[in-house]
Amino acid sequence: MHDNADDKVIGEIQRRLEGKVDGYEIFISSDTGFSVEVKEGGVDALKARSNAGVGLRTLRAGRPGFGFSSVTSPEAIASLVEKAVAGGCEAGEDKAMLFCSPAQKLPTASLVLYDSSAGSVSEDEKIASAIEIEAACLAFHASVKRVRKASYGESISSTRVVNSNGVDVRHEATYFSASVTAVAERDGDSQMGWDMASSHTRADMDFASVGAGAAKKAVRMLGARKLSTVKCPAIFENTVATELLEALAGSFLGDNVLKGKSMLAGKLGKKTASTAITIVDNGLMPGGWSSALYDDEGVPRRTTTLLDKGVCSAFLYDTYWAARAGAVSTGNGARSSFKGTPGVGLSNLYIENGSQSFDNLLSSMNSGVLITDVLGMHTVNTVSGDFSVGASGFWVEAGVIAYPVRGLAISGNLLELFSKVQGVGSDQRFLASVGAPSLLVEELEVSGG
Repeated sequence: MHDNADDKVIGEIQRRLEGKVDGYEIFISSDTGFSVEVKEGGVDALKARSNAGVGLRTLRAGRPGFGFSSVTSPEAIASLVEKAVAGGCEAGEDKAMLFCSPAQKLPTASLVLYDSSAGSVSEDEKIASAIEIEAACLAFHASVKRVRKASYGESISSTRVVNSNGVDVRHEATYFSASVTAVAERDGDSQMGWDMASSHTRADMDFASVGAGAAKKAVRMLGARKLSTVKCPAIFENTVATELLEALAGSFLGDNVLKGKSMLAGKLGKKTASTAITIVDNGLMPGGWSSALYDDEGVPRRTTTLLDKGVCSAFLYDTYWAARAGAVSTGNGARSSFKGTPGVGLSNLYIENGSQSFDNLLSSMNSGVLITDVLGMHTVNTVSGDFSVGASGFWVEAGVIAYPVRGLAISGNLLELFSKVQGVGSDQRFLASVGAPSLLVEELEVSGG
């Protein structure tokens, strides 16, 4: 939907709400996307999607109502308003249910989130991008025999939030992504490697690099050995460190903290990780996958330091959970679509870079294990932080990578693991909206085969 169409829908909703509610919030969104998977130089799957609609939240005597519609005809709008108002009559009073007010200070950051070429790239060019990924993967090394899921995707998203307090904000962004899994085989051994890239601008996408990156990861694991059970220092490669951060991420959400579903509940102001670790949620990062001037309630985005040199210093809130906690929104109101109400969400979450190069981390560790892949991070207990997952990587001897190892199991507690970080790399890498550099921990329990 374009601005003129938006204005018409908003005006119709406002007219029908008049005299019926104390406050309202209108959320209009549209999302169009395209994705392709290729196999053996040809198209294996092709998908196009389009999703647009409007969500309405209302308040009357402190009672919230909600409705949504993907159709914006006058009849559909009438039904939408009726549903939201009726729902508010049936709901209980909730004093924390508020709509935000217009920002006193408007964000001015230049975020670089929209690529005007998005609508002009032909379908053949998009398919060719996926084929380029696969071709680069296969050309990397003779041992790369197969490619699984070489894919390319792009989407255009726009949202608008208007409420009865005078908020009226818009957001537009384009998204481009690529990923591939390579299979390398030699002497009866088979190993897989995966890589991906994402950007708001198509010109910044290096498709050949994605293919070569996955192939390299598969090839380097050929000939992997078993390892005896050992307690030793360990380095988590940046992509694995990102997965560790993802497992911790939910503990920073204010609703989880208040519900006791966070491993950081009760730890505000306390040291919970190594002083080498600083974790930030930055909604205003230029080019960030989840950057925006405003969140999905119309609150300005901001930068929030969550762990400051190991000390738990803040949590993230939307308007509702901030009111429940006696805090203020951090600009982290998020919606999956117009069909749902806001909740607390992350923006761009990352561990700040350290000063050590990856080679320096290897030298500092001397001997130990380099973890380059983990399996089962979704099984981490998000309340206690306990984990036991599969892993693979390399044995390091005298600061040099000696040989690949597989069939490992690593276990422990996530906060204890972050407390044992001795060195932080300068090689921060983002996987979509979560990023981290490589991390050196003083000791890890590694079970071999």
